[in-house]
Amino acid sequence: MLTPELKQRVLAAAASEASLTRRQRVVGTATRAVSAVAVPLLLFALVGGPGLGPRPLGLVAMTALGTSMIAAWALFEAFGRGPSMLGRSRGRLLWIAVLAPLAFLIWKVAASSGVPHMMDPWPARPGLRCFGVTALLAAWPLVALAWERWGSDPVHPRALGLALGVGAGAAAAVLVDLWCPVGHVPHLLAGHVAPMLLLGGLGALVGARVLGVRAGD
Repeated sequence: MLTPELKQRVLAAAASEASLTRRQRVVGTATRAVSAVAVPLLLFALVGGPGLGPRPLGLVAMTALGTSMIAAWALFEAFGRGPSMLGRSRGRLLWIAVLAPLAFLIWKVAASSGVPHMMDPWPARPGLRCFGVTALLAAWPLVALAWERWGSDPVHPRALGLALGVGAGAAAAVLVDLWCPVGHVPHLLAGHVAPMLLLGGLGALVGARVLGVRAGD
């Protein structure tokens, strides 16, 4: 049940927003969706695309499958509204932001630990390049997701932004994992998991300003 104050905020936001035609909404949504996929893929190709390195093809396929499922789950849960017009609960959004990076790390370690030398340290690659590439690939998808959900959450916009940022980071980490052969845990934490958390924090800041009816959580 909506409280009278919350109901008034939702109605006021709806009344103040310019109405778009159905065609405009469909075209806008489709454009953002296509660009959210195309831009990171183009950037990924520019940084070199997939690379096996010393990894067996089976390991690459297995880790890619797992990380893709984690990213798809995180994005579906974060972006989808669920059965409520107000979207996912704050608790559920926070769990997404916690579980997605943790699941990514556990899956990578579990998959790599069964292959000799896949978790060996690479002193020349501490994770800075992977950090930068992950942030680069996730930047536009995060903008596109926030744009699509603009002004849609009057209850917990920061939590929504946090989950969207982590989801975008997890999706970018799938591509970076195809590019990076390093399975050393400190490298994974610095280069693959840390960007998800950074993007989550950025998403929370953006969410406070653009996702809510008012700037507040």
